Amino acid sequence: MLIVNRLMGIRRGGGEYFDYYIAKELQKMGSKVKFVIGKRLKNDAHFSLPEFDTVYISTPYLRDYYYWLEGNKFRIIRKIASWILDLDLYLFERKVFNYLSAQNKFDFDIVQLCGLRRLGSWIEKKLKIPTSIIWHGEPSKQCVRYAKRCSFHVGIGAAYPKVRDCIDSNALQLEPGVDVDFFIWRQESRVRELLALDESKVVFIFVGRLIPIKNLPFMLEGFYEVLKENDKAHLLIVGDGPIKRSLMQFIAEKGICKNVTFAGNVERDEIVDYYSAADVFITTSKYESFGLAVLEAMSCSLPLIVSSTGWLPRLIKDKENGKVIDVNDIRNLKEALLFVANNKAWREEVGKRNRNLALQYSWGKSASKLVSFYGEISKKR
Repeated sequence: MLIVNRLMGIRRGGGEYFDYYIAKELQKMGSKVKFVIGKRLKNDAHFSLPEFDTVYISTPYLRDYYYWLEGNKFRIIRKIASWILDLDLYLFERKVFNYLSAQNKFDFDIVQLCGLRRLGSWIEKKLKIPTSIIWHGEPSKQCVRYAKRCSFHVGIGAAYPKVRDCIDSNALQLEPGVDVDFFIWRQESRVRELLALDESKVVFIFVGRLIPIKNLPFMLEGFYEVLKENDKAHLLIVGDGPIKRSLMQFIAEKGICKNVTFAGNVERDEIVDYYSAADVFITTSKYESFGLAVLEAMSCSLPLIVSSTGWLPRLIKDKENGKVIDVNDIRNLKEALLFVANNKAWREEVGKRNRNLALQYSWGKSASKLVSFYGEISKKR
């Protein structure tokens, strides 16, 4: 199998880690896996994949401009943002296609693409190789024309219904897994000591990219309101992205810098120490097809506060194993934060429950289901 991922060598989120863990399981099953991944044009610092045969494709990385412009109040600016994002993808897709076209022979049976439906249509038409599109978000109307030319479609979590209804009735619904042996609470974590957070603090942790869809300004607004009533609350933000500066400006203006810590990007081997230093995981995203970090936090025995979007309400039942809040409802978010901060016994009970729930998910099951799907659909065609 050849896996193509635009961001794998630049910034990693749920889609990138999905491809990575699936590939590791496929290797265990005896499959040969090769990657073609994006890399910044002028920056040698990038995520590598030493475990796999990997080709790095360098193209201009433009999507930070998209993130800066997409929320603009002017429609023409938002339209320009969409063009920039499409150009970012097109330049990468064209270079990958040229690379594949130059090969004398192919040693893979299928090309699996992280949302790159246009590239998939080119490969199907010109190179006659079956392609599979992994959908981590709902397809737009503009996607359908290219997507229908691809052989396989896999909808992750909440993305599945629209993929099935708009593109392929034979699409597969797939849930990610979690490595429960790796993501397990570590008593020896020294992150609190490192960040000078004493045991009296109730630490809320966010893990993810700092991009508009994660709705972090809303999270900070709610957190600011909570601090008026409970100054022991502390927000730990793990990750980086183009809106970091505006978030830091907000906390400076509100005078809450001592209650918010930006940890930046954390090495994958160290992320469990950060989960283990926290009391609660929080995400206030505008959309999550599934939420890989949510599963990781559950596996580390954390209670959760999540927004009622995408697949999250199916994973988290309000009060049973976390709190589910309405997107952009400050009062609702404040009440949830205060409830969790003020109920240590509830946090501990729910954390144990979440650990048991996480044990139901595994990357091995997900990879086996994916391979079976490819085999069954290939026979029908």
